[in-house]
Amino acid sequence: MLAAYAPATFGPDHELDEARESLAYWENRARTLPLHAIRQRREAREMAVRWQSRVAEAESVIYGRGLLGAMLLLVAERRLPQGARRTGRTVARRLGHLLAVVVVCLFALAVAGMWAFIELVSALFGALS
Repeated sequence: MLAAYAPATFGPDHELDEARESLAYWENRARTLPLHAIRQRREAREMAVRWQSRVAEAESVIYGRGLLGAMLLLVAERRLPQGARRTGRTVARRLGHLLAVVVVCLFALAVAGMWAFIELVSALFGALS
């Protein structure tokens, strides 16, 4: 009787589910701990990184590595592989920083342009009078 339930409770699929649950727990813990709980937040971030690699490894065991494995995971579960999700977050964060720098530079350029325009207009009025 126990042997009939063993494949459902153990194996790569179960390990992947457990790894995802643990990853979700540690990511949530890292987000929800108060700012003054520095050690606990550091531990939660470290554990989240460990579980991210375990989830990525479990996904590669079940679906395979590379583009084919990513496509199988996307078709089967409608989610990106853990490595792609982590990379996507990093890219989005860096693009946000780049956008902020571009906006600040454009604002500074607009202010400098307005200053130059005002100087030019005042010089023209000074020459006409």
